[in-house]
Amino acid sequence: MKFNLLTVNEVIKLTDDSVQISFEIPEDLQNDYNFLPGQYITLNINGERRDYSLCVSPNDKKWSIGVKAQPNGNISNYLFNTIKVGDQLEVSTPSGRFTIPTKPNEKRTLLAFTAGSGITPIMSMLEFTLQTEEWVNFHLFYVNRDENSVMFKERLTELKQQYPNNIFIHHFYTRQDQDDFIYNGRIDEKKFDLILNQLVDINEVDETMICGPEEMILTLAKKINEAGIIEKHIHFEMFNPSIKTENIFTKHDEGAQTVQVTVTLDGETSEVTWDRGKNLIDTLLEADIDAPYSCKGGVCSSCMCKVTEGEVHTGDNFVLTDSDYEEGMTLACISRPKTATLSIDFDDV
Repeated sequence: MKFNLLTVNEVIKLTDDSVQISFEIPEDLQNDYNFLPGQYITLNINGERRDYSLCVSPNDKKWSIGVKAQPNGNISNYLFNTIKVGDQLEVSTPSGRFTIPTKPNEKRTLLAFTAGSGITPIMSMLEFTLQTEEWVNFHLFYVNRDENSVMFKERLTELKQQYPNNIFIHHFYTRQDQDDFIYNGRIDEKKFDLILNQLVDINEVDETMICGPEEMILTLAKKINEAGIIEKHIHFEMFNPSIKTENIFTKHDEGAQTVQVTVTLDGETSEVTWDRGKNLIDTLLEADIDAPYSCKGGVCSSCMCKVTEGEVHTGDNFVLTDSDYEEGMTLACISRPKTATLSIDFDDV
């Protein structure tokens, strides 16, 4: 993950508590900022890092994020209330694994479930898919308080007019009654069953995406899987998980208290002493090694690395797959040393 000082070139108010912020990418950096639909960038503001998903299609050669002001959210409120055109921010190159394969020559059906600001990565996927797949059916199930709190409402209307046969938008409101009761309230297990009975044939679905509150993701991922969609076709991303780094690990008594670690990062090799009481990211940062990180909670994949020698304990997370574990991948933010010597490679990912 590399950071560059980028200039804000557009700020658009979306709702009473959200904005779209766009960045000017110098021509010599545009290749570095190529991204896949669903990926995010990380902002470094006064030493605090926050991830924000890109909300536009890569085809548009535009780099925009959607930001919703959160209660007690210092960074989100700063971006919503203070940031203006001409300001500069430290912005990382894009990363993230919340992506789906593109299949421009196939007819397929995609489902996306989201709530609030969870729409931001879905917007990127939606626009790109509509631009590149002539025969796609894209169902968007979007939960908000009411119609005035819908981020990208105008853009969604434009897309529906532009691609009337490809996009099907289903707005759910928790504080505004609608004529059809199915659209009133959150999408829970019962509501999901109604969706399958009335709106979508699950047998035609190829990929599903979920982005929003943790409870919504866990509930829907389970229900989608039970309905017959295998795990590799269920994609999700959490913004504000309840999981905390310090609560991820069970206590492991075996192994030395400190271990020696060889770390490869950006082509350079360093040696550090890793205390089992800390995660690897904090250990590296304290050693003045600028290791990539963001969430520090096993959610964002920014700190993914490969264990090339030795073993580590990896805490519960929402990123690593069975194949990742087989290849020796771990997340530095939720890892603890298991063997007396270790070699970790951030470049071989």
